[in-house]
Amino acid sequence: MRVTNDLNRLVAGAEDKLPRIGRPVSVTTTSIDNGGAMMVLRVNGVPFESVSRGEIEARYDSWNRQLAAMTLEKGNRLSLWSTFRRRRVSFGDEYRFYNPFIQQAVDKYLQRFRKHHHYENSFYISAILQGDDLDESVRELEELGESLTKSLIAYDPQPLETYEHNGILFSEPYQFIGELVNGIDERVPVTQATGRDLIPTSHLHFHYDTVEIRTDRSTRFATCYDLKDFPKAGWGQTNPLLTLPVEFTFTQSFGCLSTAEAMDAIQAQINNLESVEDKATHQISELKEALALIAGRDLAFGDYHGALIVYGDTAEAAISNGAYVTSRALNDCGFKFVKATASAPYTYMSQVPGFKTKPRPMPKSTRNLASSFSMHTYSAGKARGNPLGDGSALMPVQTVAKSLFSLNCHASRLDENSVGEKVAGHTLILGSTGTGKTTLETMLLAFLERFDPKIFALDLDQGLRIFLEEMGAIYYTLREGEPTGLAPLGLPDTKRNRAHLYDLVGACCRDENGKLSADDQRQIKHAVDTVMSLDNIEHKTFSRLMESIPDTGEENSLWLRLSQWCHATNGRFAWALDNEPSALTNIADVRRIGFDVTDFLKKGYAATEPVLAHLLYLKEQMQRKGGLLATVIAEFWLPASYPTTQELIRKSLKTGRKADEFLILDSQSPEDAIQCPVFAEIRDLTATKIYLPNPDATPDGYKLLNLTDREFRTLKALSKESRTFLIKQSNQSAFATLDLAGMNDEIAVLSSSLDNVAIWEECTRDAHGDTDLRMQLFQARRKGKRDRKPEAEAAPAAEVE
Repeated sequence: MRVTNDLNRLVAGAEDKLPRIGRPVSVTTTSIDNGGAMMVLRVNGVPFESVSRGEIEARYDSWNRQLAAMTLEKGNRLSLWSTFRRRRVSFGDEYRFYNPFIQQAVDKYLQRFRKHHHYENSFYISAILQGDDLDESVRELEELGESLTKSLIAYDPQPLETYEHNGILFSEPYQFIGELVNGIDERVPVTQATGRDLIPTSHLHFHYDTVEIRTDRSTRFATCYDLKDFPKAGWGQTNPLLTLPVEFTFTQSFGCLSTAEAMDAIQAQINNLESVEDKATHQISELKEALALIAGRDLAFGDYHGALIVYGDTAEAAISNGAYVTSRALNDCGFKFVKATASAPYTYMSQVPGFKTKPRPMPKSTRNLASSFSMHTYSAGKARGNPLGDGSALMPVQTVAKSLFSLNCHASRLDENSVGEKVAGHTLILGSTGTGKTTLETMLLAFLERFDPKIFALDLDQGLRIFLEEMGAIYYTLREGEPTGLAPLGLPDTKRNRAHLYDLVGACCRDENGKLSADDQRQIKHAVDTVMSLDNIEHKTFSRLMESIPDTGEENSLWLRLSQWCHATNGRFAWALDNEPSALTNIADVRRIGFDVTDFLKKGYAATEPVLAHLLYLKEQMQRKGGLLATVIAEFWLPASYPTTQELIRKSLKTGRKADEFLILDSQSPEDAIQCPVFAEIRDLTATKIYLPNPDATPDGYKLLNLTDREFRTLKALSKESRTFLIKQSNQSAFATLDLAGMNDEIAVLSSSLDNVAIWEECTRDAHGDTDLRMQLFQARRKGKRDRKPEAEAAPAAEVE
């Protein structure tokens, strides 16, 4: 397009009026104009989609009061610029794994993140305080910034500062303004030149409909819009713009008016309406109410303007994107934007804090600004500075708002570098059958594999078996009535092990009231001590305990209760713990192990507590030498309902982080889990909660989850097939999805079905220890291709001459 002479003059005029941005005068302040100082805060924002309405309204009122207080205190010396910036981000993280299958699965999963566009929202507040003395202006502004930062603590504000990089001083405020003007985000050094001279590096070419932003590296386009007006509204007026698949910048400026100036302006407007006998009695009433609020210091007014810059890779894209954003802004937010054509240079430059010429200025209240700049956003997790490994996020997921969420089990402060720190990572996963719980769980473990963790798992229906064995784990299926291989008395003779055995034998021998008398406990200790003192390990069995406990002939005696667990007396549960010491006796050197305990995950079954208690104790052996350990407990609520296992789980929850252990507790029966007697404690000790769909959920049943009404309604409305779940972690909350479309081969490994387990067992035998061949055979045979053998299997044998 041709650039007219008039436009050329306008461009020059706009650049001439670029604010006189000076140099940094402190870490957080920069000089501007004559005697003025500028400070910029970056605000991460506060998640809103799951927060209660009452909390949102309280924050909105607090933000308005803070704006009013600053305005009334500083008057027309203070000017504020708010910047809502939406930018496209690329996913470039690389993950390297030890296991080839996991590398393949993760690479395939991450393709969609690298292929699709993702966007992030960022918010900035720029404050400019004018004065005759720069030192005094800086002192006042720093005090104002400290007050503002404290009042916005929930929004996570951070002052932009000067910083050193490779021995060179750079300015974050310069960089922020440079991105607005030049269209690229790059460091700007601090030199003897002023910011006004250093910041502009692009060539701006204003056409009738668009502005062309040329740099040495790229060219992009934008359309400029002026805000004509917007109606009175409450909090979150711009929330509908948070998810638009478009890059844009929405700038608002607020030149504060003193109390006298504001009251004079409002009274003049009231007089004008009354003098012409205007019928707008409602408007007059609102203005009189505003006068009362100003007098009470609950409201203030300022000289307001709004500018919208919408970007595109081409001129056509910029025009199309601009039409889309302004249409959504009008229909969803009530904002009426008009395209800036001849005045576009001024609209574009008005993004810059301190720019003097404001297109379409109008008087607005602090409540208007609080409504249109709510700093609401969607949770994004923590991408860097996490406790594990190099600090990168465990795995990315996509939110329902199409933004990235960096998911971690270990919860650490967003503004702190927690690499290497021992931080709680316990995770609670609840969801109905068929919602993808196992797949989500194994994907977490898959991404964890790059940190080479130990894994201990109590599994249901062998759902983890194929995945765990592919990761090199030993897997045992414990069946009711069949010898488990567990031989507790074969443990090394230590005080710690003896203490466990006293509790374990006691759990087997409680009376019908669940009690042990003092004499029972004395006899159990004597019997355990006697057996543990034997020299021959093969003799250290449950049956040998019977020799130290007298048969009194009494009904329900200790001897009779213990006999149920011993082969010597043909006990009903002898298969559970009365076994000769074997590979399962001591697993201290095992790195990954899983147990199918389906037969024991039922209420009121006598063998449940002793068997699960001993398995959880064996897990502690694995952790004696330290190292990252992930402990998975399926249907955790059931073992948490028994005294011995409950205490073992509680111990791991409270002290596990010190030993680098974290628990993943899951259940496909949320109602049963919530009714667990220690659920409130488990909820409080788990750093990360993931709630999958449960269409049958009831408000009463879910009240212990501490969900807001909005979260509960959204969760209940999700279908089981949605693969959508709610993540709650500290003050973050987000609905996200796990999209594994096109990954059927991987899903068959991540979530085992019983028919696939049968095929896997067959392939394991046929592969004779070749794990690559086992996977080839499995993928072929599970698809019904039993007659089509992989090349490694089907290669013809050489003919014998």
